[in-house]
Amino acid sequence: MKVTVYGGTNNKEYTKQEMECSHKLGKYLAGIGAEILTGACRGFPQFVGQEAIKHGGKVIGYSPALNEKDHVEKYGFPLDAVTHMEYIKKDGVNQADNFLTRSWEMTPYSDVVIALGGSWGTYTELLFSFWYKKTIILVKGFGGACEAFHNTWTFFDERCINPAVHHGANIILVDNVEQAIEQIEKLRK
Repeated sequence: MKVTVYGGTNNKEYTKQEMECSHKLGKYLAGIGAEILTGACRGFPQFVGQEAIKHGGKVIGYSPALNEKDHVEKYGFPLDAVTHMEYIKKDGVNQADNFLTRSWEMTPYSDVVIALGGSWGTYTELLFSFWYKKTIILVKGFGGACEAFHNTWTFFDERCINPAVHHGANIILVDNVEQAIEQIEKLRK
């Protein structure tokens, strides 16, 4: 099973509970032998990746950079939360273009997406996942893009505005990481 982890990468202070939940998810995903995909960035995806690696997991990072040097120096992103890195093939017009390219390139490969908070980048990745008909688990306890995306989806779903657009995406809102793990277990059966 391939699981993409999207989430908050801002430089805020992370709570003890957020850290524990990120570590729990990383350990769980490593334990079931999931291949984890992330944006090779800071924050929740980094914490999940670090913990997964500690427990023998495989983490593929998709960087918005052309190479390792740019990944570290230009973007200030870590290398300690991935076991394999994929870099974009061509430099875009600007960094925003590179982020969009990175996110678009990694989205098709996952079986399930888990989102932990986030902002505009995570919201965009969730939208890409929606178009690719992914199962998307939004962890409400992390707030941010998860709740915003769920509110947007609910708005359109309740009004049946162009139902053909839904075309197979499966949106699951859960309160916490434990419930996200329960959902993954159901999908594994």
